Amino acid sequence: MSFLFGIWNAILRTWINIGVRIFPPVIHPMLVHFPIALLYGSLFTTLLGFFWRTPDRFFDRASFWLLVLGLIAGIVTSAMGVISEQFVKWTPTTSALLSTHQAYAVLTGLFTMLAIGARLIARYPRSRQPDRAWSLNGSGRGRQSVLSFIFLVAAVVMITMTASIGGTMVYQYGVGIHGVSFRIPPQLQSHG
Repeated sequence: MSFLFGIWNAILRTWINIGVRIFPPVIHPMLVHFPIALLYGSLFTTLLGFFWRTPDRFFDRASFWLLVLGLIAGIVTSAMGVISEQFVKWTPTTSALLSTHQAYAVLTGLFTMLAIGARLIARYPRSRQPDRAWSLNGSGRGRQSVLSFIFLVAAVVMITMTASIGGTMVYQYGVGIHGVSFRIPPQLQSHG
């Protein structure tokens, strides 16, 4: 097991060494809105699908692909969070908040993967014209089920909590904004 942790640490160190040279310190805040919007969009289209059935299962397709894109965006955003945290001066309070933020982000990813997995297992009923119903590669799989809906709601709750902690770190404790200078355009400066 220590061998695997050694490999993981080597990959992580390499990623950090490369990432801090390539990406700006604010790369994580630039990307966080994508997984949030995609997971909320998946939940919204899922709810629309419950109430508005179309022959081509548009809302089932949309919610599935928004969920998949939300997972991908979350992974990319988390990887960029590792880069952004290298530029921050931490206090004990903000370190505790970061640990909570990361734990919630991991739980968001876990619930998102479980929601995708539950959809990959769920089959459309054969009585509903399977030739016209959307499914993954014609397999009949990919239907929104009660279990996948529960996991999706849990993922949305967790990403909301993750975002709340992230916002608290930025707006209450100034994490990631110290040392950033803003130039105010002359037309916006007050002339007192």
